[in-house]
Amino acid sequence: MSSLRGKRVLVTRAAEDQAELADLLAARGAVPVPLPCIAFADPLDRGPLDAALGLLRAGVRPDFVVLASPHAVVRFLRELDPALLRGVRIAAAGRGTARRLEERGLSGMVPAEGVGAEALVELLAPMVGGKDVLLPRAEGGNPSLIDGLQRAGARLAAVTLYRTVPAASADPAAVRLLREGGIDAIAFASGSAARGFAALFGADAANFSARAAVVCLGPACAEESRLAGLRVDAVSGGGLSELVDALESAMSTAGPGHPV
Repeated sequence: MSSLRGKRVLVTRAAEDQAELADLLAARGAVPVPLPCIAFADPLDRGPLDAALGLLRAGVRPDFVVLASPHAVVRFLRELDPALLRGVRIAAAGRGTARRLEERGLSGMVPAEGVGAEALVELLAPMVGGKDVLLPRAEGGNPSLIDGLQRAGARLAAVTLYRTVPAASADPAAVRLLREGGIDAIAFASGSAARGFAALFGADAANFSARAAVVCLGPACAEESRLAGLRVDAVSGGGLSELVDALESAMSTAGPGHPV
């Protein structure tokens, strides 16, 4: 029997991104509790994005497009006919991002190991020297992706596709469970979600995280969580499935109150 069976797990992803992680948790018998800690917003200045889209619509294609999250795929292809990307090599940050591409009839290269900016740079560095690379990204995203691609010699166009902002409010039912100690685990799939959790709860955030097992997707997310004053029990590689694996392992071994 899974150590997650019957456990309430706080899902902190944006409202649009809740379903995939919630389904994975439910398949292990967990009870997902939605508490979006972040939201998505349009760029403050669409100029660079519109210029990049205009080139694509005019048939001026880059050699590579890099998409670092499932939401980046959704936003980008909301703006653009996928047919315009035929012949362009697309790099996806992980299997979840690649699945979003496949849903639109496109395929993406995925890092064989690891997650996040570092894994993408390792995948692309041997290929992008002297090549045109378009990176539609979240404002304030991990700068190591830009730095790594530029060091590899890419002719990089990094444009803001969307902004990730803290959620304006929290679901009362989830807050009540947190305050009553009724949350067994908290899953953070991004550093921005951890920052959003800290912003929502202020001085109470560290205390709430101390009552539950906390798992983070990737080392960058874990570092952001710790910087926000939150304890971290487990850090996963890979994608959301590996995040659930790490949470299951943490719950079956150390459990809450035993940071790693």
